[in-house]
Parts: sequence; C-alpha cells; structure tokens
Amino acid sequence: MGANKTKLNKNILQHLVNRTNQIFFSLGSPAEIKAMYAIFRRHFPSGKVESPQDLCRCLQKFSLVPIGYTDQKAFERLYRLFDVQNRNPKHDSGIDFFHFMTVSNILERGTTAEKIILYFQSFDVDNDQKITRDDLEVCLPPTVESRQLIQQLLRQWDMNRDGVVTLEDFQQYVMSNPDLLPMFADANERIRMNSVTLESSTDNNRYVNVYNINRGTFATSQ
Repeated sequence: MGANKTKLNKNILQHLVNRTNQIFFSLGSPAEIKAMYAIFRRHFPSGKVESPQDLCRCLQKFSLVPIGYTDQKAFERLYRLFDVQNRNPKHDSGIDFFHFMTVSNILERGTTAEKIILYFQSFDVDNDQKITRDDLEVCLPPTVESRQLIQQLLRQWDMNRDGVVTLEDFQQYVMSNPDLLPMFADANERIRMNSVTLESSTDNNRYVNVYNINRGTFATSQ
C-alpha cells in the first residue's frame, strides 16, 4: 500500500508525456518522467513542495536555477507562480509534481500568451479575473514603499483606464514594454535574442529571463 503512494498515476503520467514532449530537460518518455518523479518524492516525501525554500531546493535539484542562488524574495515570487493552481479551495496546499512540471514547462517552453496568463493568475489572488489593490497587498509586504508601488502598478497596468486590471490590460502592458519581453519570450525567440549579443548568451541571463529571479515587479520608471 505504502509503495503505491509513491507511484505516478497513469493518467497524470500520460498527460505529462504529452505536455512535456521536447521541453527543457528533453523529456518525453514515461521512463524519464518516472525517474524525475522518483527524485522528487525522495526529496519531498509528502509529495508536495510546501514553501519557497522547498521550491528553491527543488529547482536547484533539477538544475533549473544555479545552486548558489538563494534570493529569498525571488523564490517567494516564484512560489506564487507555481502555486497558482492551488488557489482553488478544492486543491490542497503545496505544489505537487504535476503542477511543478506543468509550470516549469510553461516557464521554459511555453508561449508568450501562456506565460502572461500564468503571471496574471499569480497576481489575481482571489481568482476573480482581475487584479485589484487587495490582490497586490497580499503579494507584497505591508510597507510604505509597497503601497506606493501598488498604486503605480495599478495605474500602469490599467491600460484602458476603466479602473480594472484585466488579463487584456496586463497582456497589453507586457507587450508594450520591451524590457519585459525577454521574460515572456518563447523558446525560439529567446534563442534568437541570445544570439544577438554575447552578454545575452550567458547562463545567468538564461535563469534571469526564464525564472524572473532578479527582476522587480513589472513596474516601469516614471
């Protein structure tokens, strides 16, 4: 009985085989995904990543961020991205293997549209299809600087000035700001951008662009 709990459900396995075909770790076969699942369960016996610190260890274990990178605030932002699926009350807290693989796939190989939706959902804390002051207050620490930043973000993201930040507003904001585009580019576009300059081709920039580990919270200068 106990051993069965560590086995990957066949339906989930097939979904991941289809979803992760030719993604960042060149997976695609059930055997490879099962091997990753075994590593995941060995390091997270509960079957869940339950904190930003755990997510840091998990990403480093699969060589998705540098071992020496330990920016706590960055991993708190990442945890919100990976934990998007669990905003639904029907889901238990924590990030299971399926959601870890799904979000990693989007960040590494997803389309620009998929990434924008993922980030929008991470800010839409109450799942009401819009980003509000209350949502951002949950995402940011309760400081004077954060209150000022929230005001700035809401003003900049509300592209049609109707007082509501929708997915369409957020998408338009991202697409109209060149500094944000590398983070949302799909894999082919990142390869093209990395070939433009020597600096852009470094491993550190790969992690920055894909996992947003060094960026602020989507605000442009005044």
